[in-house]
Amino acid sequence: MKIMLAWSFEPGCYDAVVKRFLDGKEKIPKGMKLAGRWHAASYGWALAEADELTTVYKYTRQWQDMIRFVATPVMDDAETVSILK
Repeated sequence: MKIMLAWSFEPGCYDAVVKRFLDGKEKIPKGMKLAGRWHAASYGWALAEADELTTVYKYTRQWQDMIRFVATPVMDDAETVSILK
């Protein structure tokens, strides 16, 4: 399953988010792969692939003290066509 993650920094957390990100201690849980991640000034997007939605929430939990996430299951064109037929 593909999950589009949209995030924004909590007010006042910019420096702490940058430090944590640059420290490189982020953990990608077993069963999840980041297909891509895109950054803007204080928000961004990522495309994750995981067998279960709960695995993605294990990933986002490590950031929830500083970042607000919206997780949306998404489908590519081929998956959508197969459902529409």
